[in-house]
Amino acid sequence: MKRKFLILLFATCSLGRVFAADPASAPDFPENISQFPQSIFFTDGVTGDWWGERTKLKDHGVDIFGGYTAEVWGNTTGGMSRGSVYTGLLNFGLNLDLEKAVGWKDASIRTNWLWLSGSDISQEHVGNFLTVSNIAGFQTLRMFELWFQQKLLDDKVSLRMGQLGADTEFIISDYAATFINSTFGWPAFMGNNVPNGGPAYPIGTLGIRLALNPVDWFTFQTAAFQGNVYAQNVNRYGFRWQLNSANGYFFINEAQFRWNHRDAETGLPGQFKAGAWFHTAEFVNYANGSSVYGDYGIYFIVDQMLWRKPVPAASLAKDGKATADHKEVSAAAKSDQGLGWFGRIAFDPQDRNFVGFYFDTGINYKGLIPTRDKDIFGIAFAYAQLGQGAQQAELNSGLTGVGAEMVVEVTYQAQLNKWLSVQPDLQYIINPGGNQTLGNAFVLGGRVSVAF
Repeated sequence: MKRKFLILLFATCSLGRVFAADPASAPDFPENISQFPQSIFFTDGVTGDWWGERTKLKDHGVDIFGGYTAEVWGNTTGGMSRGSVYTGLLNFGLNLDLEKAVGWKDASIRTNWLWLSGSDISQEHVGNFLTVSNIAGFQTLRMFELWFQQKLLDDKVSLRMGQLGADTEFIISDYAATFINSTFGWPAFMGNNVPNGGPAYPIGTLGIRLALNPVDWFTFQTAAFQGNVYAQNVNRYGFRWQLNSANGYFFINEAQFRWNHRDAETGLPGQFKAGAWFHTAEFVNYANGSSVYGDYGIYFIVDQMLWRKPVPAASLAKDGKATADHKEVSAAAKSDQGLGWFGRIAFDPQDRNFVGFYFDTGINYKGLIPTRDKDIFGIAFAYAQLGQGAQQAELNSGLTGVGAEMVVEVTYQAQLNKWLSVQPDLQYIINPGGNQTLGNAFVLGGRVSVAF
């Protein structure tokens, strides 16, 4: 029986590989495919359309979403110890379009909940602060976001208020988002400098955000938040709201410039962001323990496509005939496949911040393997230099080789269908903790993500 099962499994996998490598060898489908039940493999989510109810809900403005991400990590050398962990995240919520639901034009509501499980490989075995997994956190069920948004003047103005996460809109690099290490999302110059990590995954807090988009190539956004989100084991469920001068207030502003994003533009797309943040609470000078008022920093981000994968000539035909209009051909030839680059740099005061200087960069290649057009291969590097005060504090405590922590990440995100992706990943952590007391760590692992 076991032998028969292995033979059947091998045959099934081989057949799947044939279809993936050569779409022409896949079986023909009838022209009117709607008369047949849709395979779950081709649906938007693993749970399907709920016998048509999901589509009906969306038509009335109700979009229920969810997904589960599972990770396994192992530290093979260096760090605090060898070992492996499991990390999991159940992410679910609701988007409500009030215009479709009750006729309230350009208004919407969103709530997002997180159920964190498993362990943090960085905390358990590595001892680094550029956390290996961007979903790791205190095990609990927590509300992350709950906000109301109103758009005005044909989406040129947007006001959002409620419980917000700053990392959903600020300091985002599109190309960096592929990577799993947490610093390529909400970077270390924020997560390690703002009290308890600031309003970012997995803890949102009270806030208000205003975004202005006067032209399609420029956006300015500003936001204010409760200054202290509290530790994850204290703010267990996401409802610890306390606006007072002791906590202070966290402000962040960002200007965004885009080029070659419009359909008529055929150049390689890119964007530049410049931002600044300020916190009004009292901070501690790492070197001497004295109190200082306020904290602040500035940052810059660049995302640039370096090379676009040519579109096959057959895709440029229109109604079976080659298009004569050069502009129309150029617009049709635009593709998101190819090579992209990102870079971020930040400067923060050296006396009161754990990370005083930060830099990261990396490249992505989408569609590297033929017929795998949605897959992304990426290599990234991050450098987080400890502030002068933090360096002195570590030297005073007897640590050696104090300076900076770095990470190199290599990843491959395979999008198997609309709701399933697999992402093997390896990370090499240099100077865990920002010093040479622990050996460099080599972490292997990966994640599987399923959308419901």
